[in-house]
Amino acid sequence: MGIIVKPQNTMKFLNVIPKHHLFFIGFLALLSGCASPTENKPAVAEEEMSAMNPNYEIASPEYSELAVKSFTSWINLDFEGWTSTMSDDVIFYFPDGDAGTRTELVGKEAVLDWWNNWEQTSGIQSMTYSNHVEIPVIAKDTMTYSNLTGVFVISYFSNELMYNETSVKLRMNIAVHFNSDNLIDRVYSYYDRSKIIQAMGINILE
Repeated sequence: MGIIVKPQNTMKFLNVIPKHHLFFIGFLALLSGCASPTENKPAVAEEEMSAMNPNYEIASPEYSELAVKSFTSWINLDFEGWTSTMSDDVIFYFPDGDAGTRTELVGKEAVLDWWNNWEQTSGIQSMTYSNHVEIPVIAKDTMTYSNLTGVFVISYFSNELMYNETSVKLRMNIAVHFNSDNLIDRVYSYYDRSKIIQAMGINILE
């Protein structure tokens, strides 16, 4: 179904961010492939962010709107609409494994095919998108793990998935990167799959 797993460079710990700045801890954890917080954390003011680390700044809220449009299509099981917000060379990262072993879908066609098959075979009935917060950030220097600069949007939201009348409630974190055409070319997903595996009775990534 177009699933490709490939190794990534080993993560390097970044020690330049003060520990009490929870926003940056969550942000860097998301983009470095680490587990991320499951509760909302307050964003900091742009001037405070610059003082913390000059390599980052707040991006335009238009990117948050683009991310919301993309996530809403995904949640509504409109995978055609969802992938229309992506570049042809998009890479989707599942939350299994670590930075070197995560399952990946490479290319828009592979993403569309996999999720269409998932809808047809998983027993999914619906998903929800609520209590969401989107944080648009510009990375001025190349990020470890992603090897990208530019605009990222970090999203935290609640999702209730219905599988064959079984409810699975999750807090999800997803980071997306936008290319120069304002299309999503990376999707990094972070959520606990254990309840989904239990509801489905199978680990579909194995």
